[in-house]
Amino acid sequence: MTEQHPYTAGPQTPKSQHFVVDDPPRPFREQENPIRSASLLSMVSMAWMQPLISLGAKRPLEHEDVWTMCPEDTCETLRVKFEKELNTINNLETPPPLGIPRVALALVRTFPHHIAVVFASDLLFIAGSALMSFLVEAILDYINDRDNIFGIQNGYVLVVMLSFVAFVSMMSFNFAWFVSSRIGVNMRSLLLDAVYRKSLRLSSEARQKYSSGEIMTLVSVDIDRVFNGMMNGPWVLLAPIGFTVTVVLIGVLFDTVAAVAGLALLIVVLTTSFRLAKRIGRARRELLPVTEERLRVTSEALQGIRVTKFYAWNESVATRVEKMRREEVKRYRHFHILQILNSALLFLTPTFLAVVTIGVYVVYRGAFSVIQAFTLIAVINVSRQGVNAFPLGIADLSQSAVACHRIDEFLDSNELKSDTDATTCSESQSTAKGSISVEKAQFCWSAAGVSSDGGKDESFTCDMEATTGFSLEDINLHVEAGSLVMVVGTVGSGKSSLLQALLGEMKTARGHVDINGEIAYVSQEAWIRNATLRDNIVFEGDFDSERYDKVLAASQLSLDLAALPSGDRTEIGERGINLSGGQKARVSVARALYRKSTDILLLDDPLSAVDPHVAHAIFEQCILGLTKQKTRVLVVNSHYNLLVHADHILVMQNGRVASEGKYTEIVARFPELASKSTVWVENDAVKETKQQVSTSNQESHFGSSPPVATGDVKTEDQLMEKEDRVKGRVTGYIYKTYLDETGVGAFAVVVIVVTGYTVSQGLLVLVNWWQAYWADNMRHPSASYSASWFGLWYFGFIALGAVATICRSITVMLLLLRSSKNLHDELFRRVLTAPVNTYFDVTPVGRILNRFSNDLDQMDSLLPQQWQNFVQNISLSVGGFIVCALASYWIGVSYIPVIAALGVTGVYFKKTSREVKRLEGISRSPVYNLLGETLNGVQTIRAFKMQSTFEQMNANAVDENASFFFIYWAAGRWLAVRLDTLSVVVIFVVSLYLVATKGQLGTLLSGISLVYALMLTSMVQSSVRDVDRTDNAMTSVERILHFREIPQEEDAPDAPPVNDTLWPSQGAIKFDNVQLKYRPELPLVLRGVNMDITGGEKVGICGRTGAGKSSLTIALFRIFLTQVHLADAVSAWGSGLQFVLSEKGDNLSVGQRQLLCIGRALLKNSKIVVLDEATANVDTATDALIQATIRQTFADKTVLIIAHRINTIMHCNKIAVMDAGQVAEFGSPAELLAQSESIFASLAERSKL
Repeated sequence: MTEQHPYTAGPQTPKSQHFVVDDPPRPFREQENPIRSASLLSMVSMAWMQPLISLGAKRPLEHEDVWTMCPEDTCETLRVKFEKELNTINNLETPPPLGIPRVALALVRTFPHHIAVVFASDLLFIAGSALMSFLVEAILDYINDRDNIFGIQNGYVLVVMLSFVAFVSMMSFNFAWFVSSRIGVNMRSLLLDAVYRKSLRLSSEARQKYSSGEIMTLVSVDIDRVFNGMMNGPWVLLAPIGFTVTVVLIGVLFDTVAAVAGLALLIVVLTTSFRLAKRIGRARRELLPVTEERLRVTSEALQGIRVTKFYAWNESVATRVEKMRREEVKRYRHFHILQILNSALLFLTPTFLAVVTIGVYVVYRGAFSVIQAFTLIAVINVSRQGVNAFPLGIADLSQSAVACHRIDEFLDSNELKSDTDATTCSESQSTAKGSISVEKAQFCWSAAGVSSDGGKDESFTCDMEATTGFSLEDINLHVEAGSLVMVVGTVGSGKSSLLQALLGEMKTARGHVDINGEIAYVSQEAWIRNATLRDNIVFEGDFDSERYDKVLAASQLSLDLAALPSGDRTEIGERGINLSGGQKARVSVARALYRKSTDILLLDDPLSAVDPHVAHAIFEQCILGLTKQKTRVLVVNSHYNLLVHADHILVMQNGRVASEGKYTEIVARFPELASKSTVWVENDAVKETKQQVSTSNQESHFGSSPPVATGDVKTEDQLMEKEDRVKGRVTGYIYKTYLDETGVGAFAVVVIVVTGYTVSQGLLVLVNWWQAYWADNMRHPSASYSASWFGLWYFGFIALGAVATICRSITVMLLLLRSSKNLHDELFRRVLTAPVNTYFDVTPVGRILNRFSNDLDQMDSLLPQQWQNFVQNISLSVGGFIVCALASYWIGVSYIPVIAALGVTGVYFKKTSREVKRLEGISRSPVYNLLGETLNGVQTIRAFKMQSTFEQMNANAVDENASFFFIYWAAGRWLAVRLDTLSVVVIFVVSLYLVATKGQLGTLLSGISLVYALMLTSMVQSSVRDVDRTDNAMTSVERILHFREIPQEEDAPDAPPVNDTLWPSQGAIKFDNVQLKYRPELPLVLRGVNMDITGGEKVGICGRTGAGKSSLTIALFRIFLTQVHLADAVSAWGSGLQFVLSEKGDNLSVGQRQLLCIGRALLKNSKIVVLDEATANVDTATDALIQATIRQTFADKTVLIIAHRINTIMHCNKIAVMDAGQVAEFGSPAELLAQSESIFASLAERSKL
C-alpha cells in the first residue's frame, strides 16, 4: 500500500494511488500559503488550516512544515503604506486628537478596511446575542403555554432558530478574532522593522539615551503589547455597545426605570474602570524603566562574561540584578493588583446589573416571574463577552498606548545626517576620485555623549555653545587621491575622532567637508559577525575567488585557515570569540580590502592588535601593496618606524592638528618619533615573516594542511549550537517545578486554587439560582415568606462572591510572581557560573537575553493572568455542566459525548499548537541576535553603506518569525470554531429536550438548563482555549528551566570557599604539563606547558598572533587615576569621578578604556596581575609611562604581560615565547637576546631594539 505523504491534505483514494508520482510533495514552507486562495467559507471555518493541523497531530512539526507569510503580509510590502501614513501624520500641524500616539494612528490608517471588518463582525455577534435573549424568552413562554414575541407556536422552529443564531453569532466572533490576529501580526512586523531601521540611523545623542537594553525592551516587550492592544483593544468600544444593548433590552423586556438604573450602574462601572485603566497604564510606565535597567545590567554581564569571571564578580553582579528584580516584582505586584480589581469589577458587573434591575423592578412592580428572572440572565449574557474582554481591552490598550508613546519617542530620536554643506560624497569631475578636502571645519559629538578618540556607533546634532564635550577644532585637511596619510597623537588627542568626522559620524558645526569616492573602514575594535569567516570578509558582496585569495594573502590570513576546522567555512562565534585579537583585526582589514568599489580606506590603528612582524607584513602587502592605488588614512599608536612611508603625516593634539607635513618635517618638530622610525626593508622582513609563520604552522597540531580558502574541501563548521527545543507536551515536571518555586509546594498551590475557585464559583451559581428561587417564591409565597430575608441573602451571596473572586485572584498572582522571581534568581546565577568555553562561546547572547526578557516577561505579565482565566473558565464550565446535569439526568447524559468530543478535539489540536509555539519562540532569537549584532557594528555598517542589506536581513528574520506567530494564532481560531460548533450542539440538544418534554422539568429547572447551556457556548470554548494557552505560555517556563541543564564550572558554587585574605599568599605560579582545550571536541591550544614563576616576578609573554599567549593566561582563571595617567582626562570631563560611562564605555576612546581597566586592576590589589595587550591602543609615550607605573606599583606582585610591542616587556624578569601552543623559549631578556638564533632575538631585531 502506498504510504500517504505528510504534506497531503487527506488520505489517498484507491483510484488516486495509480497516479502517485515518485517525487514527494514539497514541504508546506515551499508552497503558497493556502490563505491566499481560501474562500470566505474556508476563512470563516478555518478549513484552510486543516492540512497543518492534521500533520501536527501525526508528528511534531518542524520548521519546513509551516507556510511562509503571504506576500501582502511581508515587511517589504506593508512598509510602503505604513511609512506613507506615518509621514502624513508627522507633517500635520496639530498632533493627533486625544493624545493618540502617532505610531498607533499610522497603524490604524494602514489597515482601515481590515479593522472595519473586525468591528462589523463583532457587531453581528452582539446582535446575535441580543436576538438569542428573545428566543430564550420565547422558548420558556412556549414551555409554559404562553404566547411569545415572535408569534411562533411551533417550539421546534424556535429551537432551530436559536441554534442557527448561536452558530452565526459565534462564527462572526471567531472571524473577527482571526482578522484581528492577522492585523496584529502585521502591526508587530511593521514595528519590529521600523525599530531596527531606526537603530541603523540613530545619532550619538540618541544612542546615549537608548542603550542596547532599552532598544531590546522595545523589541521584546513593547511591540508585543501593541499586538495585544489590537487583539483586545476593539472591545473598549464594542463592550459599551454591548452594555447599551443590554440596557435597551432591559427597558423593552422589563421596565424603563430598571433600565435607567442599569444605565447609571454601567456609567459608574465604566468610569471606575477607565480610572483604574489610567492607573494601570501609569503602573506599566513605572515598571518598564526597572525592567530596562535589569536587562541592561544583565546584557552587560553576559557580553562581558570573561571580565566578570576574571574579577570574580559573579556574586556582586547576581546580587545587583536580584535587587533590581525585587523592585521589578514589587511593581509587577502593584500592576497586577490594579488589573485584578478592574477585572473583578467588570466580571461581577452582570451580577451587579441583575441586582439593580431586580431591586428596582421589585420596588416599582412588587414581583417578577421565573421566566423574567431567566430572561434577565439571558439579556445580561449579551454583555458577558464585553465584560470578559473589556478589562483585558482596557489593560492591553493602555499598555499598548504606553508602548506606542515609547516607540514614538524612539522614532523621533535624532538621526545621523550629513548636512549638504558639510559632509558630502562628491561626484564632481573637478576633483580626483579618492580625494578628501576639509576646510576650516569644526566637528563635535553631542553634549550628552562626550567622546574623544573613538566613540562608537554615534552620530550627532550639537549646539556648539552648549556642547561641553570633545570636539575637533580648525581642521584643514587636503588629501590627494592615492596618497597615504598617517595620523599620530597621544591617547585622547582626536585621532579616531578625525576618522569619525570623515565618516560623517561627528556633527559638522562649521566648515566644509568634501569626500570624493566610496569609503571602506576598519574600526579600532574589530567588529566580527556571527557568521563564517568567508561571510565576514565578503560582507554580503559577490564572491570573487581570485580577489578573495589575494586579500587573504595580503591580510596574512591564508595560513590561519589551515588551523580552522573548516577553513573559511568555519563559523565565527559572536564577537569573534574563537579568534584571537590579532586574527579579528586581520579579518576587519580583509573585509575592507575585499570591497571592490572602495576609493578611500580609513584604518583606525589595526596594526596595534598584531605582533610587529605581522604588522609590517600587512603594511607592506596591504597598505603599500594591494591598495597602493587607493587613498589611505592610517591611524597608528605604535610602529612609528613605518611613518617614513607616509606621503603626509598628521599629528593630533587636544582635538587639533598640531602639525602636518612630510616625514622629515614632522620628525624635525617631534624628534621623539624619529627614535622609533628606523627605515625598515620591507621585502626581506616579509620573506622572513612568511618563513616563520610557515614553520610555526607546520609544527602545529593541524600539520601542514594547505589553506582552505574557497571552502570546497571542507564542509561548513558550525560553532553556535542550535537553540534547544523540547518536543511533545509540556511535562508535568515543568508544572510541578513552577508551582514548587512558589515556596509552598505544588500540591498546596493546587489545593488553594481549587478551593478558592470552587467557593467563589459556587457562590456565583448560587446567586443565579437564588434569583430564580426568589422569583418563584414571589409568585407562590408561603406563610413564612419575607422579601427582606430573601433580599438580604441575595445581597450576602453577591458580597461573598465578590470578596472570594478578588481574594482568589490576588492569591494566585502573588504565588506565581514569587515563583517567577525565585526561578529568575536561581537560574541567573546558574548562567553566571556556566563555563565560558562550553556554553558562552557556543550560545549567542541574544538567545540568553531572549529568555531573560521575552520569556520572563511572559512569566511575569502573562502567566498570572492566564492562570486566572484558565482556572476561572474551567470552574465556570464545570459549574455549568453540573447545574445542567442536576436539572435533568438526560441532559447530563447527553453531555457525555459532547465532553468527549471536546477532549479529543483539544488533544488533537494541542499537538500542533504547542510545537508551533515552540518554533515561534526559537524564531525570535535570530531577530534579537541580529539587532544586538547591528547595534555593536552599526558604525561599520554605515561606513560600508550596507544599511539596506541589513534592513533586508532583518525583514527576512521578522517575516520568518511572523509566519510562526501568525499560524499559532490562526490555529487557535481553528480550535475555537470547532469548539463553538460543539457548544451550539449543546444548545440544540438542551433546547430540543426542553421542547420535546414540554413542562416536565418545570419553569425553574428548564430556565436554568437553557440559560447555562447558552453560557456554556462561550465558557467551554474559552476553557479549552485557555488550557491550550496556559500550556503554550508554560513553554516560557520550560525555556527558562533549560538553564538548569546548562553545564556548570567544576568549582561553582558547591566547591568549598577560598579565604581571599590568605590566597594566593606569594603569587608563585607553576605550569606543570598544562594542556588546554576550549571545548572537549576541539584540538589542544596549549600542549604541555611547563614553566615556573616565582612570586613577584614580571614575565613578558610574546609570540605570533594565535600562538597561545591569551590561552596561557586563561588557564589561570576560572574562566588609581594619576598612576594610569587619566587625571587630565577626568578633569576635562567636568563631572570628574562622577562622570557616567555610557554602555560599553562608548563615550571614551579605546585607549582611555584600556587605561581605565588598568586602573581597575591597580585598585584590586591582587597578588597576581595579568595584562593582556593592556596598552595596545595607547601611544608609545603613554605606554612607557604606564610600564613605569606597573614596575613601581606592582613591584611585589607577580605580573604576566602579553604584548606585541617587544619594548613593553623588556623590563620583565623572564620572557616566555609562545609558539603553536607551547613555550618555545623561557628565560631572561638578556639570555634570550644573547642567543642569536632565538625567536625572541628575531622579534626584537624586527622591532629595532
